[in-house]
Amino acid sequence: MFKLFSLLLLWCSSTYSLAAPALWSATKGEQQLWLFGSVHLADARLGALPEPLLQRLAASERLYLEIDPDTLSPAMLAPYLTLADNETWQARLGKPLATELEQHIDTLGLTQLKQLPPWFAAMQLSQINAQRLGFSSHQGVDMQLLRLAKQQQVPVVGLESPTLVFELLASLPGRQLEQDFVRHTLAEQEHLAQQLDRLLTTWQSGDEQALLALLHDEQSPVLSAFIEQELLLARNQHWLATLKQQAPQKALLVVGALHLYGEHGLLQLLQQAGYQIKKVKGHG
Repeated sequence: MFKLFSLLLLWCSSTYSLAAPALWSATKGEQQLWLFGSVHLADARLGALPEPLLQRLAASERLYLEIDPDTLSPAMLAPYLTLADNETWQARLGKPLATELEQHIDTLGLTQLKQLPPWFAAMQLSQINAQRLGFSSHQGVDMQLLRLAKQQQVPVVGLESPTLVFELLASLPGRQLEQDFVRHTLAEQEHLAQQLDRLLTTWQSGDEQALLALLHDEQSPVLSAFIEQELLLARNQHWLATLKQQAPQKALLVVGALHLYGEHGLLQLLQQAGYQIKKVKGHG
């Protein structure tokens, strides 16, 4: 999961300054958007958020996140987290990989996960191990801003359906990618602490060369293509359509840092749509 997460956060081929965290301004006519590249998981090192970011939240009529988590319910996720009666992990993964996943799950005493799709069990494995290391979404930028927006009565809007990513991940078996996803996820567990620490430290530092170095780890080309085309490009285009339709006058957008940069990143797409893009001075 976290090699996938690292790619989602840092897959960059940017024409903009690759410094993170960075706050960006996008203006078009009377419309003012601010964009911030988030890290979704963090530990106690991510304490108070930068003051320029908080100022933009207070000045916004809406806070846009990838999803509005308050609109997500277990019933909505159920169709994506169901194993057919005749399905087994061994049939989907092969016996060696299925056994390895089961052993990891058994070590944590989470046998109930065996009733769920392998990709979701692997994802939960990483989430739980991250929590044991002090990392959680509760401490991430998104959730911190969500809490502040509620306190300040700034409306929160999701850029996409809360089930879209689950729908995409549930398509992994049909794309013949579930084995690859699970195999990479299990391989990462031994070095998860170092990877998470490196991820957060690099994001905070804004060191372009260090960020790019994180992309040089060996990856699966097919899985990487799925991430780039489906989890990045298609969603960015969908978000831009949402913004065009809703046309907020002043809004703060907070999405995974990956989504801002690169040829198909939000900054480039907004510029192509006629927005003036600039980095907010004194931030990032």
